[in-house]
Amino acid sequence: MRKLVITLLVLTGLAVAVDFGAAAAVEYQMSEQLRSELELAADPSVRINGFPFLTQAASGNYAEIDIQASGLTVGPLTDVGVEATLYDVTAPLAEVTSGMLGSAEAAAVDGRVRIRDIDLGRAIGIEDLRLQPASDEEVEEALGSTAVSESDDDTRAAVRMVATTDVTGQRGEVIVIGLLELADGVIRVTPTDIRFSTDAVGEESLPALIREPLLAAFTTEVDPGGLPFTVTPTAVYVEIGSLLVEGTARDVSLGHAGVDIG
Repeated sequence: MRKLVITLLVLTGLAVAVDFGAAAAVEYQMSEQLRSELELAADPSVRINGFPFLTQAASGNYAEIDIQASGLTVGPLTDVGVEATLYDVTAPLAEVTSGMLGSAEAAAVDGRVRIRDIDLGRAIGIEDLRLQPASDEEVEEALGSTAVSESDDDTRAAVRMVATTDVTGQRGEVIVIGLLELADGVIRVTPTDIRFSTDAVGEESLPALIREPLLAAFTTEVDPGGLPFTVTPTAVYVEIGSLLVEGTARDVSLGHAGVDIG
């Protein structure tokens, strides 16, 4: 009995290893093809989710595939990330193994573009820029009772921007609460409240003479480029360290995956 158990464990381990090896080989082929379709400088990361892989490959149906690429240049931005999650992908085995995805289709695609705070700060001339979601209290205080966080409008979001700088001879943090608005694929950043914080005093308001130029410095428009698979951007939101633009498309051909990174 013990030998049988050991044999079964060994066979199971081999089967799992073969399955993961086959998945890795196909992910590599897909990555090379998508690099060409998305016009990327390097192969994107491709992960085929679900186990076992070989069952999905034999049927030509894949439940979920994740794609990620980073380091894209879009205008003044030099480290833009592109992400996509593909659902219910249909791809003939011959196309998958050859890397040619001409007839492959996804029932739905969630596409995202990620703009990192360091990259954005470099582009707009603000050193040490840090992006965070604004708290409910900050949103209500800066934007009023019709808080963005409580709105159903996904094209608007509140952001907390922090940068270290010198103000009136004191080294401290400038804290800005702003509104993000997505229109025609472009993010407009409009600061609505600004404060200065030092270890000695804590947060304090700034006089208009200093406040207005700082607000102007944080006012900007950001073009994140197009979403992958020609997905139309419909939402903007904030994660710690990043601004994200995303959208969803249905019945997408993987053979027409282009993204505008002009």
